[in-house]
Amino acid sequence: MRSAGIAAGALALALVASGCGGSTSIGANPNEGADGTGEVTGNVRVAWWGSGPRNELTNAVIDQFTAAHPGTTVEGESADFGAYFERLNVQASSGNLPCVTQLQGRQLNDYTTKNVLLDLQPMIDSGAIDVSEIPDEVLDTGRGLDGTLYMIPYGAAYDAMVVNRTLAEAAGVGLPAEGYDWAAFGDWLAAAEPGLPEGIPPVNLGGALPNNFISYVAGRGETLFEDRQLGFSQDLLVEYWDMWEQWRQAGLTTTAEANAEEPEQTEQRYVAQGKVLADNLPGNALTPAQKTLDGLAPGQQLASLPLPSGPAGSGNVLFTSGFSIPTSCANVPTAAAFIDFWINDDEAAATFLSNNGAVTNSRQLQQQLDNPELPPLKRAELDLYQKIVAGTPVAVVYPPGYQASFEGAFTRAYESVIFGGTSTQDAAAAFFTEVNTALESR
Repeated sequence: MRSAGIAAGALALALVASGCGGSTSIGANPNEGADGTGEVTGNVRVAWWGSGPRNELTNAVIDQFTAAHPGTTVEGESADFGAYFERLNVQASSGNLPCVTQLQGRQLNDYTTKNVLLDLQPMIDSGAIDVSEIPDEVLDTGRGLDGTLYMIPYGAAYDAMVVNRTLAEAAGVGLPAEGYDWAAFGDWLAAAEPGLPEGIPPVNLGGALPNNFISYVAGRGETLFEDRQLGFSQDLLVEYWDMWEQWRQAGLTTTAEANAEEPEQTEQRYVAQGKVLADNLPGNALTPAQKTLDGLAPGQQLASLPLPSGPAGSGNVLFTSGFSIPTSCANVPTAAAFIDFWINDDEAAATFLSNNGAVTNSRQLQQQLDNPELPPLKRAELDLYQKIVAGTPVAVVYPPGYQASFEGAFTRAYESVIFGGTSTQDAAAAFFTEVNTALESR
């Protein structure tokens, strides 16, 4: 999933760039400044990524919307994540984006800088879209580089430290303490190592995982990006990689070779197979990871925790998915009504049940947590999200080309350390040169 996301981001950037060169706006932009008011009727196209169960749930919500708004029809368009962005960017280059387009915060500015999305604030000001139940720090993940709100987040994902609770208790260390930082995490790994079964290291080697470093930057109070350049210091990156090298050389991590051979599918990662004590996984991966573990090591139980904090506070950032409206949309009132329905209708939220990240509407989040029939692992995912939001997570604004420019370069740079013998200082310098050059050219 990691490499697929990088590839999809690269292709998305290339297609948008080829279709929207310079500062040319796509389409006639007839709706600039539209406030979303007007008759809710007629047809809109709605696009999202996903397949199987997510398609069924999304179509169920669509049916609820059309039932609540007689005279409206919705054409749904879905595809798996990579194929979705391939198609979306062809549509963007031809001015044919669906009126309700699903995006992620990490790809948002591939579009905002090409003038293909509407400013949604006028629709909030007019009352066409109600965001009063979405926390400000969550809503801010839908803003572009210019501070304009281009996406209404409806689902919030986050990274978590997933720990095999059974192995941790058998090793005599239990779970890391509340509010633990990276230094305490290292001490916990060292204390756990002697009590683990032979061949099971305390942590999966995570020096090449960008999301681990994003957490590290947030906890240190530094900025990930600033003015389309890297905002943190090279020294911070060297410090981070030195930490992982110290753990690797002490035998606290999987080997470089084993890490490279790990399956990419989240539900097949080593922590899900019972082959490692702890690893960083998406928060909503707890359920599928536990399902894998149940089949391979019955009786073992996973737990998810916030990522380590730092001197500046929380180490967690949110990765949101949401809806945008393109400038080419000819039915803005109905598109705005659909988004408002999706984020505020309680029945719709109960139907979708946080399928693409935790529901961002605080009232609906509590309704789901209060539901006695909510599966325990889904409850754990939503509980942790609620805890993370209470800690006021940093909102990261990702520049255009983030996935294509940052993630692949980050992984390659650390791999040059563990496989090529490059010093962490030289690897960090090469990374800065590559990424800043790529971001500057966007």
